Amino acid sequence: MLIPAPELSVFRCFGNDAEAFLQSQFTGDVCSISAGGWSLSGYCSPKGRLLAVFIVCRQGNDFLLSTHDSLADSVIARLRMYVMRADVSFESLTDQNLVFHDNRTSSSGVLSSQSDSFSLQDLLEISTIDAVASKETASSIGFRKLCIELGLPIISGPLSEAMIPQSVNLDLIGGVSFTKGCYPGQEIVARVRYRGKPKQRMIRAIGEHGGCPEPGTQVRVETATSGRDGVVICAEAADTSGEMQLLAAVPIEVMASPESGSLFWKDIPLTVSPLPYPIPTDAPG
Repeated sequence: MLIPAPELSVFRCFGNDAEAFLQSQFTGDVCSISAGGWSLSGYCSPKGRLLAVFIVCRQGNDFLLSTHDSLADSVIARLRMYVMRADVSFESLTDQNLVFHDNRTSSSGVLSSQSDSFSLQDLLEISTIDAVASKETASSIGFRKLCIELGLPIISGPLSEAMIPQSVNLDLIGGVSFTKGCYPGQEIVARVRYRGKPKQRMIRAIGEHGGCPEPGTQVRVETATSGRDGVVICAEAADTSGEMQLLAAVPIEVMASPESGSLFWKDIPLTVSPLPYPIPTDAPG
């Protein structure tokens, strides 16, 4: 099944220093992406806060970088500032959209059990499609629904600089390398892993369809001893009529005790639903 992502902008990054440059800026291990392959990476501020999440695809010596439309121009402009004398250029591919080839085999579209060997790359292939053609091949599942089912965080404008990578599980799905060299915010991101644990993790939740909350909307947490609430990453209608589903970053204690009645959007109770990968509740991030 083909699932276009028209809300993502696509840029080509090229030049003799493209790989080394991206390796020095992104949280993921860009050098390990195989020919024709893809991976996730975060782009952080010096304080370790996510400016954006990129889908990075290797095409020969070039890379396709895709991130949410609402902040694409600003984060690409920021990357350009740090090119200095390196042989690196960026080109906006306005006539192209990213398209996901959904290889999942479960009839429900969601993996039936969590797996320690979970890999998004095993489930999804990525290519590009003409921007006009993508409208003709759009799936009823939709890109946001795919992200929610797989726990794939796409940061949009309202969420930029609001969270560290671990808050949206980027470290659990191959989007953060703790063995590569430095990148902006690396010290903060690594400190959370080795000296503590994240204060938030991302969950999938389901509730009655009273509309779909926008990214950045508050999720009320009744049981959080920290006094913190959660925040919506994205939301979409669920398969079941009358229900909606969402991804939200919530206090870590919610994961340890995800009982019904602890989460609310407005006055609508939310029920935690499993993601296809395990989420640690008390181990270092």
